[in-house]
Amino acid sequence: MEKLSTSAQSTRTTIRGMALPAQWNARFEVTGILVACRDERELRVENLESFPELRTFSQKEAFFTGVINQKDGMESILLESFTLVENAGE
Repeated sequence: MEKLSTSAQSTRTTIRGMALPAQWNARFEVTGILVACRDERELRVENLESFPELRTFSQKEAFFTGVINQKDGMESILLESFTLVENAGE
């Protein structure tokens, strides 16, 4: 049974997903990225400013490593690294 909690939980892990734009500024520049996993899980990238090149990999599949935080039923990732999947069609 899934436990719903308002307290924060953190776990370091590697996930596979697709980088998707989630937020834009007035000049239509991407200012927020979500990692969408195959199991319909979505995680907001907390520290996009540390990985600005991630904005150019929109809709590309990659392995994302970092600390996953869960608070109030929402997940985010404090990204440590990412590696593009070479043959994402497999």
